[in-house]
Formats: sequence, C-alpha cells, structure tokens
Amino acid sequence: MSRILEYADYEDGQLLRADVVVVGTGAGGAVVGKELAEAGYDVLFVEEGGYHPTSSFNPFVEESVPRMYRDASATVILGKPPIPYVEGRCVGGSTTLNGGMTWRTPESVLAEWEAITGQPDLSSASLDRLFTRVEEHVHAKPQASYSIGNDSRVMDRGAAKLGFEYLHNIRNQDRCVGANSCVLGCPTGAKRSTLVSYMPKAFEAGARCLTLLRADELLIEGGRCRGVRCRGVNPRTRREDKRVDVRADAVVLACGSIHTPNLLLRHDAGRPSGQLGRNFLCHPNAKVLAVYPFALKSWEGVNQGGQVRGFRDRGILFAENFVPPGALAAQLHVHGAEAWELMQDYDRMALTGVLVEDSRPGRVRRSLFGMPVPTYDITHEDHDRFLDGVTHLAELHFSMGATRVYLPFSNLHSIDSPDELPKIRKTQRKRSSMELFTVHLMGTARMGSRRERSVTDLRGAVWDLPGCWVADASLFPTAVGVNPQITIMALANLVAERMAADDLDRR
Repeated sequence: MSRILEYADYEDGQLLRADVVVVGTGAGGAVVGKELAEAGYDVLFVEEGGYHPTSSFNPFVEESVPRMYRDASATVILGKPPIPYVEGRCVGGSTTLNGGMTWRTPESVLAEWEAITGQPDLSSASLDRLFTRVEEHVHAKPQASYSIGNDSRVMDRGAAKLGFEYLHNIRNQDRCVGANSCVLGCPTGAKRSTLVSYMPKAFEAGARCLTLLRADELLIEGGRCRGVRCRGVNPRTRREDKRVDVRADAVVLACGSIHTPNLLLRHDAGRPSGQLGRNFLCHPNAKVLAVYPFALKSWEGVNQGGQVRGFRDRGILFAENFVPPGALAAQLHVHGAEAWELMQDYDRMALTGVLVEDSRPGRVRRSLFGMPVPTYDITHEDHDRFLDGVTHLAELHFSMGATRVYLPFSNLHSIDSPDELPKIRKTQRKRSSMELFTVHLMGTARMGSRRERSVTDLRGAVWDLPGCWVADASLFPTAVGVNPQITIMALANLVAERMAADDLDRR
C-alpha cells in the first residue's frame, strides 16, 4: 500500500484501521505521528490538503496560494478590528509556508506555565531536552551571512542606530540560499518543514498519510473516541463527496487552534470546564512598508533575517518579511493606476511589521453550518502599544533614509518624513481604523492540571473524552510572544512520549 493516498484512492463508505490516527501534518501532527510510528505503532495521518513535493513549488502566487492555503488565504478573525489570518492546508501544514523561525519559548513564559499548572515538566529545564531534540530534527541554526538580504541589513543597522536590540533569527534550515520563497514553499528543500523532515521519517517507520481527506466528526462509542469520520475532498471541485471512516485506539487532533476546538465542539467534548474555544490567542501584527531612494532588492535573501526586540518589556517586536509582488500588491491601500505606479518601486521596498503580544484572549465558536467562527478584539492597551510600535518602526526607516513610509491605518495611508510622525497619535483614535494580520494562532484547548480550568490534562488528553488527545498550539496555557513553531513541536513530542508511556491510555 502506498504511504501517501489521495482522493482517487478512496471508495465511498471505506473503512480503514490503525493504532493511532493523527489529524493534521503540521508542527504538532507530524511530530507526534513520527514519534509514535518510531515507537512501533501503526499511524495514519489525515490531511485535508494535498501532498505537494518540493519539486512542485513555484513563485506564482495565483497558483500556489489556492493550492496550499486554507480558503486561498481569505480567512478572517471577526472583531475590532477584523484580523485576516492564514493557515497552510497541505502536507506539512503551515510549516511548509511559514518563515521558518525557531525561537524557543521564553523562560518567563515557561515559568508562568509551570506556576499555572503546577507541572515541573513544563519548566525550561525540563523541556530543554525536547527543544534540543526537535531543533536537531529541523536543523535549527543561524542563517549564513551570504543569504541575508538588504532589508534585513537595514533593520539591523537601523536598530543599532536607535539603540534597539536586534536578534538574528534561528531558523529551521540547512544551507538556505535565501530564495525568499518561504511563503510559497521552499523550492530547494532547505527549509526543514515537516514536509521534508518529520513526515519522511514517519513514512520510513511505516506511517501512512491520507491526503485530501477532511476530518468531519469524531467516532465516539461508549464515551470513548474510537476514530474519525472523514470526507474525501475532490481536488478539482473541492466538493466533499466520499465518506471514509478511520478507526483507531487513539485519536490525536492537530488541526490548529481554530479547527481542533471546532471538531470537539461538534460533540460537546472538552466543554465541562467552559474553556474549549476560549483563550484564543493570535499575536496580531501591523505592517509598515518603507520605500527607499536606492535599490534594496529585498527579494534577494531570506525573508526574515532577524527581529528587533527593543521593547520586550512591553511585548512588542519588529520584523521584516518580504513577499512576492502579487501578495504585496494585494495588501496596499491604493488601487488601480495608483497601485501600479507604487509597485514600480518594488525593488526599493522593505516590508516590515509590528507584532504585539496578546493581553486579552478571544474565542472560537462553532457556527450553525459547522464552520469555526474566531473572534478577537484588541484592547485599548494593545492599540496604544501598536501606535508606539508603528511610530518607532517608521522612525527606524526614516533614520535609514526612507523617503516614504506606508502605515497600517485606513485614515492615514503614508507619511513622508519623521516630522510627520506625530500625525499617528493625532489621527488614530479608534481601533477600527487599524489594519492587522496574523499567522500565529494559539490557545483554545489549553492544557492544565485541573479539569475545571482546562480542556486537556498535562498529557494532552481531553479530560472528558478518553481516547482523544491534542497536539498543537491549542494546548498553550498563555501567549508565548514569539513564533510558536518550536513550542508546538516540543509539546507534541511530550504528548507522544506520554501516550506511549501510558500505551495509548491502555488502549
């Protein structure tokens, strides 16, 4: 039997069996599946998206985004203001499409988790071995200097000029040449996403992956989770017209912080504490686009060489993240001829952003039509931090010679000199005038030591649904304030160890 199945391989009403079924192949699912497969269990992955090997990646936004992003990236968190977000829908999940940053969870966050849960296994000292393990698997290391782009160098030098701290990124990469195509799939395979790291190891250990198959509901018998009911997703029409049941001794949900709670909410599982779907965290960010009087050619070099951490005490960081011209043009405030004229300066642009750590969580609910509805409002304190962050980031660009800075405000599109920086405070009175975006989705099925305050126990097992585990960013008790990829992987490794130690909860 092939290790990777697709839509044409399924029959309507088909039944498949395994020891463990893992829903999702991203940072959480791939790790827990690989570890359990290597421990000797028969593992079946369920992945809603398709399998796209490295050789299939290309720089064409109009082809790549609909193929590999959920809903062609047209997804949004409702709130004040609404926040567009993106998720990968392909083997490798969002790790196939992210920037590859592999920051460990800050020690202060882990200390808080340890205090909240009373669990020393979540301390920095205890998780060190798991961080080290996953970092070795994905080649987490500093970027070679030859692959650092000019936009990253501008941020580095600008931070030094203004006295801000600049940290060079640690990324999951092996001989990255700086092709700057991370968001459309790495064309060289240098970015060690789970597509090219964990999933091949899982296949070597005997695991199988069912692609183009959407997990629609859980199979629950006698109060225990016994599998998942899925629908085959026709790759041409996107219609879900084949039913496939996967029965297993253990089910691991790793669908992400929006779809994991949505699947559990269908069955009222995980609800006794009232926490399921709550604690939704998204680490929102606001983009700041700078135009310089000289060529930067920001598409040459890795998409993000580092982060400015000069405001760590306020939960604010800056980062650069250049994207292909089609994606950048879609985010501009201007349209038509004006947008065309602005895009002539593509080679002189630096696309950067202000990220603010969550101060208040949102929520994910299940709609009448079965779709998840995430909601999230930034607080007035968050709004104030964004205004400070945007002001300082614009100041950085002007200090490095930028001639114009485009801002994330519907009523103040751009400024042309540092003398205009006070306009930001004068014009920005409402949260609704700010444009935000996110790719860091967390919380919603938080782990804990008390069932009345959490959704899963400290093994990742859903309190009121034996046979069901969670292994993704849904587990986070609080926000982490950095790129969450390595934290997800470390916790997924921990979940796999505990499942095996308990022999999948004694079957």
